[in-house]
Amino acid sequence: MKCDGSRIIMTTRLEDCIWPCEGFVLRKRFLNQQESWLLFCDNVFGGDHSPCLPELEKAGRKIVKKCEGLPLTIIAVARHLRHAEKTPEYWKQAKRKVYTTIISEDKATSQVLYRSYQYLPHYLKSCFLYMGVFPHDSDIAASKLIKLWCVEGFLINPSSSEYDPMGYLEDLVSANVVKVRQHSSSSGIKTCNIYPVFWHICMREAGEQKFFHVIDSNGNQGIESQRRHCIHNNVLLGIKDVRKSMTSISNVRSILCTGPHHQYPVPICLGFSLLRVLDALTVRFYGFPSEVVKLVRLRYLAFTYNGKLPASISKLCNLEYLIVRQYLRILSSGARRPYLPKEIWDMQGLRHLQVMGSDLPDPSYDSALLPNLSTLLGISARSCTKEILERIPNLNKLGVQMELALDVDEPLRCFEHLVSLHKLESLKWSVVNPNMQVVVPPLSFPIFPPSLKKLTLSGLRFPWEMMIITAELRNLEVLKLQCYAFQGQVWKMNDERIFWPKLRHLLIEDTDLEEWYVSGSFDSLKRLIFRHCYKLKEIPEQIYMY
Repeated sequence: MKCDGSRIIMTTRLEDCIWPCEGFVLRKRFLNQQESWLLFCDNVFGGDHSPCLPELEKAGRKIVKKCEGLPLTIIAVARHLRHAEKTPEYWKQAKRKVYTTIISEDKATSQVLYRSYQYLPHYLKSCFLYMGVFPHDSDIAASKLIKLWCVEGFLINPSSSEYDPMGYLEDLVSANVVKVRQHSSSSGIKTCNIYPVFWHICMREAGEQKFFHVIDSNGNQGIESQRRHCIHNNVLLGIKDVRKSMTSISNVRSILCTGPHHQYPVPICLGFSLLRVLDALTVRFYGFPSEVVKLVRLRYLAFTYNGKLPASISKLCNLEYLIVRQYLRILSSGARRPYLPKEIWDMQGLRHLQVMGSDLPDPSYDSALLPNLSTLLGISARSCTKEILERIPNLNKLGVQMELALDVDEPLRCFEHLVSLHKLESLKWSVVNPNMQVVVPPLSFPIFPPSLKKLTLSGLRFPWEMMIITAELRNLEVLKLQCYAFQGQVWKMNDERIFWPKLRHLLIEDTDLEEWYVSGSFDSLKRLIFRHCYKLKEIPEQIYMY
């Protein structure tokens, strides 16, 4: 082929399309507020940098802010307002329905945006539509979203060794229909949400396909034929007509209360024998909802409740995710935490168990085993015994809450059996009632599993010399030391045994540290975060070298 100097310019919203291409890639950023405002004014009033009428500027800037720097959205809204009456009253109304205006009235723009959804692979369309069960512009925890995708059956071949659930979310981000709100310490996605204009497209498509139904106070026609129901405002559960309409949905498979937390209990209908997903984490229960144990098809159960779980919870033989959050309350000094029922060992299908502030009982029989449990969060330190941990061989993530007066006389004794967790990659150990005394180092140090990639310690108040307990963690990528995890004015990292070749994220928060000496290197360190370390005089120059 003759090289005549011709060039090809390709524009796309799909990041996957650019990787096979050789050449220069320019990623267009969103417009800032000033750029958005100028583009808006030019398209509403015409001309180059045409000024806005003073009486319309306040409402106009609010409209522009809702467009979030997306030029296509700004132009579509401006095109509508250009031919509409230019009064503050009308523009205030327009602000409330920016995206419905684009979808219902601007057909050309709507079709352009719709293609982003239309070109998604079939398996991603379900994942995308499901995000509409969360309220508009709410931050969605990526970990929770992926769990729900899993139990709903959207993820392909989850038992495969190449299974990567986060890849589904990353593909939606690459397609520019979902935005990352916050990254995790391991550089993954922590929270996300749908771009507002695509959220409205999502709601329209979900309605047309009867993918899910949003329960509101407007009659809820056709609710009987819907299998997924979400409530964006928990107050609606207290309305008689809403409760009455919910009793007619006998075929429902999923109920998701995704609105803000409601501090007072509201009644919720649970007489659905086919229910597989019940996410009522934002609903407060004063007593255990006994109807739950009849829902034997449940795979995901999340609610807020401070009491003890009954033994009958083990009837939920298909349950994979059990999440029980506690609401804030004042406990008397020395009050005992409740034990989980010993029947918890009969729930062989559990993958994720999060029951804050409870003790895990000793196995009641020799063959007791939780082979599928990979995440265990919120248990007490006294639950970390050899007898218990050996029965959870595939544990990948562990979160422990320690109360010094209740759990142990020697805090480090609780660490002794963690080394038996050969697949453990994430450990968070928090003291919920730290005292002001420095812990006296024991004669022997505990050993963490060498498989650890993420370690968070909080409130232990160990002297800095005891950082030796992190020695040999060659795979450690994230280390967080919070709330006086270690205490003392000087930290000398001159022990050659303390070496983290893969450490990328280091957080030190709330400490009295004044001097920090480093003799080694941090070749892989990408993020170093200090919070409330007011006495620290300087950061070692070795840190700046990398």
